[in-house]
Amino acid sequence: MEQRNIQQWEPADIIIHIRDKGVVLREKSLVAYEASTGKIVAVGTEAEALKGRSSGGICVSSPLRRGMIADYPEAVCIFTELLRRALGKKRFLKPFITVIVPEGITSVEKKALEDAMLQSGAGNVRFFTMPMEQYLRDVVEQQPDLYQKYKVTIGISKDEPERYVKEALGQILSYAAQEGIPAESVQKLLESARASGAGAGRTHNC
Repeated sequence: MEQRNIQQWEPADIIIHIRDKGVVLREKSLVAYEASTGKIVAVGTEAEALKGRSSGGICVSSPLRRGMIADYPEAVCIFTELLRRALGKKRFLKPFITVIVPEGITSVEKKALEDAMLQSGAGNVRFFTMPMEQYLRDVVEQQPDLYQKYKVTIGISKDEPERYVKEALGQILSYAAQEGIPAESVQKLLESARASGAGAGRTHNC
């Protein structure tokens, strides 16, 4: 398994809500694995506890990126284990699952997430982009039959835009340096893009 950088793949927050029980699990989307073999040894908070123990040959990474799947096999491993913890002995029943995802999810990202959920044991999967609290409130009041059908609700969220912007800027500066473009020119390009973005923002209608 290729070694990954925990700072590059920032973990998303995973929250599992069970009908009639409420939130039963809240974890980070982290996996810990042996660097030499790739064998996964822990997930979630257990994996987080192993961060920094590189001397023991353990690496920690997140298979989710901005709330979406960046490493499919590890994502399946995480969801399989977290569903097992949340459902206990009823895990074999293949529950219908609602997944709350960040806005802007693409059809490709949605398909990857759906496939991962199904492989992790879901019987059926559907998606919503509204906040988890709002979804649970609205579905109970407005669609009680649907709430009874979809027993499990999984919230996946990550909201650290500054970290992602910083990472993207670092990649831009690295590329500019490779092409011999000075940082001052990059700054001018950014200022120009900001001015264009501000103008577009005034006319954008969504």
